[in-house]
Amino acid sequence: MAKRAVLIGVNRYRVAGADLRGCVNDVHNMQKVLTELYGFGRSDVLALLDADATKHNIQLAVKEMIGAAAKGDVLLLHFSGHGSNVPDDNGDEADFRDEILCPHDLDWRAPLTDDWLRASFDKLKSGVNFTVIFDCCHSGTATRAIAQPDAPVIPRYLPSPWDLIAAESGRKLRGKVRGTVRRAPLARRRRSDVVTADIPEVLISGCRDTQTSADAYIGGSYNGALTYNLAATLREAKGRISYRDLHAKVLQRLARGKYDQVPQLEGRSGAFDRPFLTPVA
Repeated sequence: MAKRAVLIGVNRYRVAGADLRGCVNDVHNMQKVLTELYGFGRSDVLALLDADATKHNIQLAVKEMIGAAAKGDVLLLHFSGHGSNVPDDNGDEADFRDEILCPHDLDWRAPLTDDWLRASFDKLKSGVNFTVIFDCCHSGTATRAIAQPDAPVIPRYLPSPWDLIAAESGRKLRGKVRGTVRRAPLARRRRSDVVTADIPEVLISGCRDTQTSADAYIGGSYNGALTYNLAATLREAKGRISYRDLHAKVLQRLARGKYDQVPQLEGRSGAFDRPFLTPVA
């Protein structure tokens, strides 16, 4: 049984005015949780930070981790940075939008889309526990301004150039600016923040598809609200907690902190009551 993690944190972007503040701290926070509570060795964890978190490096790390996995292994992919969405280019999205993760070298003409992630995740061998945590936004409005660097909270969302052009010109694009990487139907997502979906991973996303994830000053430093409270919950439980209970307790913590975001828990129903980061029985 092997344990592997890929942790990605992007504070610095080539897009002007898009820098964040808490994403590298998120990676350090998660790395400590993995090594102190879950038995991951230093060599089991690959951290891609800022300039190293390119589209190429992220794709290579995900491919290698999934490709090398075998039955009984435990995998974790954590992304902390901006998310966005762009017009769907192949007609496979009901809302006409492709959701994307924003690497350090974000190229709007060739983004890191949910289509690529879905195709990669679906190659996972059976019997592998694969947890995905996305502390980023895939929501917002086309007219949202980039926040000042010293703002108390910065949304982890970047409006795409196509949305900005549409807003400025008054011409509407097809589809809504919304979504997270998912397969669950939208109608089912509205009824619950715990969503049964036919996906091989267990996904914890930073917010609902109508919300943004916060990059905020918490506990004396900048952090992602989701990652900070998730790590705090895991430490409080000393690592012994199910995915369902982890999600519920993180919701409570975020509500106490007056954060509007509501994380989503998605996956096959049998996975929710399994202890966090344990081998599949």
